[in-house]
Amino acid sequence: MDGMDSMASMGGMGLGSQSQFVGTNQAIARGYWYGIASVTGLFTMVRLISIGQARQRLKQQETDPRGIPSRPRTFISQAYATATATARELSYAQPIHFTGRISKYFSPLPVGRWLILAVYWTAILIFLWSNTILEPSDPIYAYKWEKVGFRAAWVTVAQIPFIYLLSMKFSPLTALTGTSYERINWLHRWAARTVFLIAIVHWSFLREWWLADFVALEIRLMPMVRYGFGAFGTLTWMVLSGFGCFRAMSYEIFVAQHVAAAGVLLWLLFCHVPEYARWNIWLSVAFIAFDWTMRIVWNTLRNTHLLGRSKTWAPGYSARIESLPGDTVRLTILDADFSWRAGQHAYLTIPRLRPFELHPFTIANASHTSAEAGSPLTMLIKARSGFSKSLHQAAMKRVDRERTYRALLSGPWGVPPDLRQYDTVVLVACSTGASFIIPLLQDLVRKRSSVRKVQLHWLIRHKEHIVWFEQQLLAAVQSSRACGLGVQVRVHVTQASGRSTSSGIQSLELRESPSSERVDSEQQSQQSSSVASMSSAEDEKTPLPRADPDNRAPHASKLTLLNNSRPTVEAMIRPAVEAALGETAVVVCGGLSITAQARKFVAALSDERAVHKGTGAQGIFLFTETYGW
Repeated sequence: MDGMDSMASMGGMGLGSQSQFVGTNQAIARGYWYGIASVTGLFTMVRLISIGQARQRLKQQETDPRGIPSRPRTFISQAYATATATARELSYAQPIHFTGRISKYFSPLPVGRWLILAVYWTAILIFLWSNTILEPSDPIYAYKWEKVGFRAAWVTVAQIPFIYLLSMKFSPLTALTGTSYERINWLHRWAARTVFLIAIVHWSFLREWWLADFVALEIRLMPMVRYGFGAFGTLTWMVLSGFGCFRAMSYEIFVAQHVAAAGVLLWLLFCHVPEYARWNIWLSVAFIAFDWTMRIVWNTLRNTHLLGRSKTWAPGYSARIESLPGDTVRLTILDADFSWRAGQHAYLTIPRLRPFELHPFTIANASHTSAEAGSPLTMLIKARSGFSKSLHQAAMKRVDRERTYRALLSGPWGVPPDLRQYDTVVLVACSTGASFIIPLLQDLVRKRSSVRKVQLHWLIRHKEHIVWFEQQLLAAVQSSRACGLGVQVRVHVTQASGRSTSSGIQSLELRESPSSERVDSEQQSQQSSSVASMSSAEDEKTPLPRADPDNRAPHASKLTLLNNSRPTVEAMIRPAVEAALGETAVVVCGGLSITAQARKFVAALSDERAVHKGTGAQGIFLFTETYGW
């Protein structure tokens, strides 16, 4: 019995007594956070370099409008460009993806994310097994399972605050690295799965108890063990319910139960771990408290207009909804008294429809200048189920007139790319994915940048869907004349439709006046089926012609509607990349299939052209956005 008492004093699913294992394990926990801080610092440094590079390019464009700022000139800039191109080729590719109704949620990650996980898992395994296995000759060999259990406990609990940190919207990681919360949510899920697996190793205590034949006694005498079982069960539920197929069934239910389970997990862990390890739990609570406090304050200030330019004291915003073809609703807020970046999103609540639901939607237009009060804000919402279905039904009740509701907003959120520093921009969107890329086009047209050409491809199922963004596209193409930007917009209708449309934009062509400030040396065919051939290395090294301003070749800005057109990713991206004289930015918004294809093709194209490896081929930046999270 004395032996069992001794074992019980060290054992339990908790972190137990002040044994000889504790000091080393606490050092392991500190080492984990030193690693997180180091990696965060590395990404912060990369971000600062990128910001400095972007500012330098824009400044160079102002001093030398005819130059190509995104083309590296110095040895240091060329070396950095080569390293960047190599990293992109390694990280962009997503060789395998699934398209089935259920299987799509289990598509393998892009290679870059696997590399991040490989580094993370390697560190975790080192922390877990370093000096953990005891030799038979060791004086404490009898406690070999105890040592493994203790180490796994510390490696598990040390990761708990990191998981909650990754769930924050007001996250220091976003402030430092410039990566928005929704773009690191994948790491939140995978870190939780890692904790789940390490927690299984923590169960090695049971092996020791089973050998000593007092499993039931430990469970009966030590409450911390029962709390540990509860914590593991809660964690198991959270990991399983976090898979995409379950989240898609009912996102509202998923969020509600996930938040509740996160709170229960912390309480169970608090009861499970010893006092000297509870700082991990308190750190998690601090992260949550800070995040939710900031959200409440931010949303209150936003919807009471205390930070805005509006003079109204009525809470929320007046939202006008109208039904559009394709079971779609356009929501317009005419008095948005704040600004946002093109590509950001906001959370929307309409109390009269569904008072307890908050849903994210991309802001479908670029913000006006901060000096303008009451700037319009629009969202394009596709009716599917739940809130979006209720909103569409409300819009359809009286299609002969506009309907107005009071809406509450949270945001804007997100860190979209700044495309002004590139030479050529390719924008690709499927269906309502245009809500993300058209504001980017509007932003490029309105602001001074080093961009010379923009090619936008919008794939829609039926011709009548063009009305979703007809006026915005027309305005952007027409406005491109004033800024000297060559804008080529191609709307691809993938399915024939017997219904007529009032759209009059089958072909709209505008040409720059000879006095425009920009130069376009590319003479490209406007045939939709043409694909540019590979440019030679010598062509890529040819600098932008320094023609006299009065004799420059004109840009052509054009919007074309192409029926029964289903272009490949290669046909949409390759011609623009090969014709670019500087770095190209490719932005793709759509489902998993097209974003995965874009990742795979851009990585292959960069490798094929040996970007920044002596051939003269310029860099390719890729940014993808998918439906949902």
